[in-house]
Amino acid sequence: MTVYQHRASLAVSGGSNNTLTLRVLGGVLGHFIVRARTDTTTFRANLVDEGSLTILNYGYQRGEVNDTGIHIPVVGRYTINITNTNPATETFDVLFTVQEKG
Repeated sequence: MTVYQHRASLAVSGGSNNTLTLRVLGGVLGHFIVRARTDTTTFRANLVDEGSLTILNYGYQRGEVNDTGIHIPVVGRYTINITNTNPATETFDVLFTVQEKG
């Protein structure tokens, strides 16, 4: 079994930022985390494929999104967006984990 992880530390300034994964050759998305370094920070997060289709969209969250219950087939590059942060300046840790076919 091969597992691909995209990890990033994102400095958000002005309320939004994003990170782009490397190309996934094919697999199943199994874990998605977006965690603010401050528990009280509110934000929105989403996952967009390379064709600009939003695959996952989380409404306003407080502190973190920690989604382990997903099993979505993925291929290609993905953009993880963090928007509408309050406060507007914050640092986030991001994890995108895919079990690749192998």
